[in-house]
Amino acid sequence: MEIILAETLGFCYGVKRAVDIALEAGKNHVAGATLGPLIHNPQVIAELAEKGIDCYDDLSQFKPGQTVIFRSHGVGPEVYENAKALGLDILDATCPNVRLAQKKAKECADAGYLPIIVGEKNHPEVKSILKWAGKNGICVEYIEDTCNVPQFGRYGVVIQTTFELAKFEAILESLQKTHPGEYRVERTICMATSKRQAAARELAKECDVVIVMGGKSSANTRHLYELVKAICPKTYHVETHEELDPAWFKGSNKIGITAGASTPDRLIKEAIYTMENMNFEELFNAMEEVEVFPGKTVEGTVIQVDKEGIYVSFGYRHDGIISYSEWSATMTPEEIQATVKVGDEVEAQVMKSNTKSDFVRLSKIKAERDAAWKTVAPLEEGEKRAATVKVIRVIKNKAKAVVGLAVSVEGVEGFMPASHVALKRVEDFAPFVGQELEAEIIEVDLDKKRIVTSRRDLLKAEAAAKKKAYEEAKEARHQEFLAARQAKKDAAYEAVEEGQVYTGKVKKVADFGLFVEIMDGLTGLVHQTELSWDRKVKPADVAKVDDEVAVLVKSVDRENDRVALSIKATLEDPWKVEASQFNVGDILEVEVVRFLQFGAIVKLNEKIEGLVHISEIAPQRIEKPEDALEIGQKVNAEIIKMDLDAKKIGLSINKIKKDAEKAEMRSYMGGKKSGLSQSIEIEA
Repeated sequence: MEIILAETLGFCYGVKRAVDIALEAGKNHVAGATLGPLIHNPQVIAELAEKGIDCYDDLSQFKPGQTVIFRSHGVGPEVYENAKALGLDILDATCPNVRLAQKKAKECADAGYLPIIVGEKNHPEVKSILKWAGKNGICVEYIEDTCNVPQFGRYGVVIQTTFELAKFEAILESLQKTHPGEYRVERTICMATSKRQAAARELAKECDVVIVMGGKSSANTRHLYELVKAICPKTYHVETHEELDPAWFKGSNKIGITAGASTPDRLIKEAIYTMENMNFEELFNAMEEVEVFPGKTVEGTVIQVDKEGIYVSFGYRHDGIISYSEWSATMTPEEIQATVKVGDEVEAQVMKSNTKSDFVRLSKIKAERDAAWKTVAPLEEGEKRAATVKVIRVIKNKAKAVVGLAVSVEGVEGFMPASHVALKRVEDFAPFVGQELEAEIIEVDLDKKRIVTSRRDLLKAEAAAKKKAYEEAKEARHQEFLAARQAKKDAAYEAVEEGQVYTGKVKKVADFGLFVEIMDGLTGLVHQTELSWDRKVKPADVAKVDDEVAVLVKSVDRENDRVALSIKATLEDPWKVEASQFNVGDILEVEVVRFLQFGAIVKLNEKIEGLVHISEIAPQRIEKPEDALEIGQKVNAEIIKMDLDAKKIGLSINKIKKDAEKAEMRSYMGGKKSGLSQSIEIEA
């Protein structure tokens, strides 16, 4: 068997730099810790802890004067500010390539581009880049995510340094098709990552089996595994040599090894040593003698309890071990130790194990689940039954998209599809884990041990009930409001008096007038004709909303809920003021301005006009006014009557002439003696 190493594997420059910074800090006994895991490799994190460099999850765990080491994935600008504000010293181990991606994202945002970060949404590197991209930054992990990108016109695209280049190109192509515009593309994928992926592809082509080493939480290792697996089906992802299974290599001639950027050389060398020293013949023969298999249920007796778990003898040449997590999902190890004793009988199920051990791994939980299936009642197609479920975990597909929740229901593990969890789309399913939910069982397949639950119909019914209750409460409040308003209005109608002047507040300005509230609950209308004595005045010229105005109540129509108001009535009529300077008997020079069939309209001054009736124009009878007068002609006329309320002034041209003749006759008769015994009476 030949072991072949990928041309490029293991620590990249950025990871090595970060580890060296942290190790140097430990060597110098620096008081501090990393903010989050320095890199995605638990073995390295454990090694740093041994050297005094712990891992804190939050800045609040640090004390003033301590040193915070920013991990290779980088942090947002606000973390730098908060660290300084807390009085912490900073050791920045951010990978230079990540720092470049952060810088490019900020430059895109500052230049007016919509920053789009192509990478894994939950990866700490992507989260840090998004912080530098500002409030408008958006992450795209899959082609399907491009539909969430708003149409902006100018797009700045930055790639996660460890993202697979082929996936990036496919996402970029989709973006440019659906979002046409100006693009600024920053290809910030790390060259070491690109080389490592290329070398892994070549390795996969010539090997029968490929081992990909690296942390299970490492994104670049996971991407490496996925692209190698697509070429070589017998590809396995391990963190350490202890996970290697001899069965993987049976019948293989060439075994390849590659490793993610966060995998130290030490772990790679240990794996190579283990593989080179495996006695495959002996191991394969031992495997053929195995009398138990994964999934088989066995009965055994507890023979020992310690910190590792509960040891069970079940008649096989190797004893079994049940870890505390496989004994109970609800009890702590301490609680289990207090209840289990040597000699107890237990039923457990054989589990598949990828580690070398002298003990067979067993699960009491899985055995109980299989037994519980025997108590699950069948369900006819189309039927459903109520159940209380407890969410165990979130279930994702190979593309890391959430497909649903694993739930505990009727003593077994069931499934709740993502679309049945809530009525609206759920962005983060994590908060549901551990919750107890009211649901319905909508499908039971006892042969396949499949049970499907749903909350959708229950939530719809609950939402409908809430909506109905809300509408009823809303209607009740509305009726209560209407009743209170009507009570106020009734009281106001009892108090209001026609002809009285009130000070009210303008509630609305309309084209045809003003709505004025004169009492609490009572609003009337000042029609446009009642705004002013000047008919050209418009409502907006008189007042605006919330202005206070004095109004006179002209009429109250309670039956039709109408109150007519007048501002004009509270003001002195300017016509009357102007006309009051004239009196009956005044003789004025007036100007003829127009003719009517029954007389002539004359102008007394710029504001006041009067009527000379056709009978008062000339001493002789005339057919029409224009027979004796002309437009624009100025004549003397005497005011013979005034009706200020009706805005009417009557004048006479003829009377002046008659009065002159009478005066002349009086003068004549008064100066001549007459022999008549009776004087002539002259009409006054």
